Amino acid sequence: MSDKNPTQKDLWKATLLEFFHNYFIGISNLECSNENCPLVDNWNELEKKQSKKGKCAFYLVSSTENKWIVVDLINYEENDLGEIENIEIQFKSGKSQRTRPNDYQEPKEPEKKEIFLKDEEIILFFNNSSHTANLQDAESIYLEDLWDIKEKVKWDRDKSKKKVFLRCENDPSEETQAKKIDAAEKDYLFYISDPSITNEIKEMEVYSPSKGAEERTRLYQDYKEEFSELRRVYGIRHLTSKKEERQNNPEIELNEAQFIALERDKRRERMKSIKEYEEKGGCDGEHILTYGTSFENREEKVLEVKEMEEVQQEEPKQEKSEQKEVQPKEQKQVLANNVGKN
Repeated sequence: MSDKNPTQKDLWKATLLEFFHNYFIGISNLECSNENCPLVDNWNELEKKQSKKGKCAFYLVSSTENKWIVVDLINYEENDLGEIENIEIQFKSGKSQRTRPNDYQEPKEPEKKEIFLKDEEIILFFNNSSHTANLQDAESIYLEDLWDIKEKVKWDRDKSKKKVFLRCENDPSEETQAKKIDAAEKDYLFYISDPSITNEIKEMEVYSPSKGAEERTRLYQDYKEEFSELRRVYGIRHLTSKKEERQNNPEIELNEAQFIALERDKRRERMKSIKEYEEKGGCDGEHILTYGTSFENREEKVLEVKEMEEVQQEEPKQEKSEQKEVQPKEQKQVLANNVGKN
């Protein structure tokens, strides 16, 4: 472990990554019809592992108590049939355990006999179909650029303050340099006296803000665009439109559409593991996984759908009732016309 203290840049990047990982955890929710479901109880930790490492395992510690724990998945292989084999997990203590390899040979010395994982006591969880973490390479691709832009903004903010630096032989007198200095109104003046300088004014630096601070405004815009691209590329759900408060339902759905494909992929992978967990007797309850929207939003959408269905059902009834009222009048007119002809 390095004794070097983390820099401001290190702390900023770590905090931002942790914030994004927690956001991913927040958009998935697992519910079960059984109150004491081990999978629901450990879901938050499972999602943390999947978000940061792309994979993890759910291990049955005790079959009598039905106690499960979340462990790291450090090795696995996928055969030609799509089956996972040669699994190796690691516990928090650092101890590792694996399934029995196909080419394993029993040791001659019985005291060195290895205890292998059983298939029914291990469930693998993957974050997505590519088995990768949520923010893979985000630090090297985006956070480095974002930090550079932040530093440029800080530099511009500092240099744009009105300053005049005069390097003089002695402190300026009231009759000479002071008159020139007074001409610069509303400036912050810094006098640097250096007796080794022979000229009256050896060096002069002037910093003043550009008109309207266009450069810094452009840097802020670059930061926002880079930040927005990061969230869009990694599927971090957010509204990209500036008029969020005035958006109607089609606009909101359009903004959400760019994240749906990634969320469906993640949901499918989780459902595979949940189904395997049920098949192996982890819990006999009904598990409901939602991904991408909060529970409150789901309830609102359900109510909206029900209201639309009720309106659609009422409209045909009204049309039929209007037709029934018009039809007798039309029949009377037809009969009257026929009578006239006869």
